[in-house]
Amino acid sequence: MLIGLVRDSFLRCFCQTCSVNSALPGRYHKKPIKKGQKKPKCKQPKKCRKYVATEIRCEEKSRGGMCYEVILAEPSADKPTTTAVSPRPKSMTAEEIAQKLLQAEERRKSVEASRLASVGERMTRLEEASRKREESTAAFIAATQTALEDKLDTTSSNREAYLNGLRAKISDHLNNVDSVRKQLEIQTNELRQTIEDKLRSAEENRNENMGKMLEKLKDHEEYAQKVRLGHEEAIRQLEERIQAKLVVAEAKRETEIMKKLETLREHDRRAELVRANKERLMAAEKHETASSG
Repeated sequence: MLIGLVRDSFLRCFCQTCSVNSALPGRYHKKPIKKGQKKPKCKQPKKCRKYVATEIRCEEKSRGGMCYEVILAEPSADKPTTTAVSPRPKSMTAEEIAQKLLQAEERRKSVEASRLASVGERMTRLEEASRKREESTAAFIAATQTALEDKLDTTSSNREAYLNGLRAKISDHLNNVDSVRKQLEIQTNELRQTIEDKLRSAEENRNENMGKMLEKLKDHEEYAQKVRLGHEEAIRQLEERIQAKLVVAEAKRETEIMKKLETLREHDRRAELVRANKERLMAAEKHETASSG
């Protein structure tokens, strides 16, 4: 342990940070470390060396790092101071021990008496505080009970007044409901009577309309029968006229056919005559040609 103390006494740093820390113990000057930068590293001497005084110098490098240069010095001749040995206590006699025991007993009794006095005073204070607390609690309970009774009386009176007002409102509402119900019954009876009258008149009108419609249907049926008979008679007459026209047309067609046949016969006869005349002319031409040749 002495070796470590001596080694720590000889180690000394001359940088600004260590000098500030040595001048103001308990305070540490920390520079803000930016993001991406590394903390400064210190190179300490190896532990195998004993009684070595070193000098550490700080040098700034790139990217915010720190580099320390260690310079070894000669060992010092100072020796550690030894602590003084306290003298042995003297031996005490029996009378002195008994006197000290008596003094200790008296001190213990006085301490116990003062402690009992303080405990008694504290108990008296506690009893007084408990009595005051009980008195304040009793007063608070009495005041609270009085206020609660007053509040209950006020609440009961307000409740009675509210119930009386509510009963009056309910009785008025029931009277209004009864009057409205009577009016509704009267209106319902009148409406029922009106509806029954309307239904009765509607039934009568319906029966009357049904009779009129039946009469109209009968008239329409008679008219339709007459129209049907007229149509049948017209159709019969039309068929007779068509038949007569067909007969006349047939006679005309036969007459036309006979005329066309006569025309064709006349045409054939003329064609035969033309053909004969042509043959006769051709024969005459041949005869003339032969006679001339």
